[in-house]
Amino acid sequence: FQWTPYEDPTIRAVILDEYFQNLNAWHVKVLLVNFAIVEMHQSDRVLRQFGFRQPISVAPDVLDDHHRINLWQLHTDWPRFWSYYIQIWEDRYDYIRTREPIIVSKLACVPEYMP
Repeated sequence: FQWTPYEDPTIRAVILDEYFQNLNAWHVKVLLVNFAIVEMHQSDRVLRQFGFRQPISVAPDVLDDHHRINLWQLHTDWPRFWSYYIQIWEDRYDYIRTREPIIVSKLACVPEYMP
């Protein structure tokens, strides 16, 4: 299986060059903010697809409180409202997950993963 979701030139054209020049950006675990929507980029849950050892996954971050926010708040200053999470995004390279390359296919997971 070859993980190549961004090989299509049409898709690639809308992705900033920064993310192809510094591939570490694909492995950060941060909240993604788009106006009133906040979602966690759970890169730690798919490390094996990028050629790294997969540790036992922790429970996904629950953002239920964030999902209850009324998106019709027309006069909300979203950048200020989400400033904490935007700052995390700005510091995204501080949130790169620990990655160990797979050396031997039997070591694709940490030993405790399979049970």
